[in-house]
Amino acid sequence: MVSTPYSPDGLFDSIEKEPEESCICKRILLDYTYGLDKIYTREEIEKAKISPSFEREYNLKYLGGIGNVFHTKDIDLAIEKGKLYDPSASNTFAKKCIGIDPAYGSSSFGIVITQFVDGQVQILHAEEYKKTCLNECYHRYGICLLNIPYKKYALTANPSLIKSLKMQWCET
Repeated sequence: MVSTPYSPDGLFDSIEKEPEESCICKRILLDYTYGLDKIYTREEIEKAKISPSFEREYNLKYLGGIGNVFHTKDIDLAIEKGKLYDPSASNTFAKKCIGIDPAYGSSSFGIVITQFVDGQVQILHAEEYKKTCLNECYHRYGICLLNIPYKKYALTANPSLIKSLKMQWCET
């Protein structure tokens, strides 16, 4: 088989991770430098480096798929805009929102706190916690969850958890 890497944990990644003594494949990893000035000119490589897929296509990197929801130029622009604000400087008058993903099984627990300022959503806090229970997160974030009039969202289809959240947030 010959291919470029795609996403981690795929077929090629699993073949690469097999121990040498038990792998039935002969693995040869050739990045673009092996073909430089032979099948690729330096100018072609410099032009190819502009592509967001360069590291995957020419440099043996597992990058995962580029999705179709956000264009890479929009992501780059968002990163640059993000450098212009201080996430620790919460705007008192801004609309705020807290989103949680309570995690089940082997998933991580996630909390995101945002504010809406000048037509932009700004991330004030985004964190994932491995094997964290909901009560521990209440303990850590209880004051901001209970006392600030944020919009609150929970990613869950568990009615008992939703009832528990509403009681914690005094929204019975």
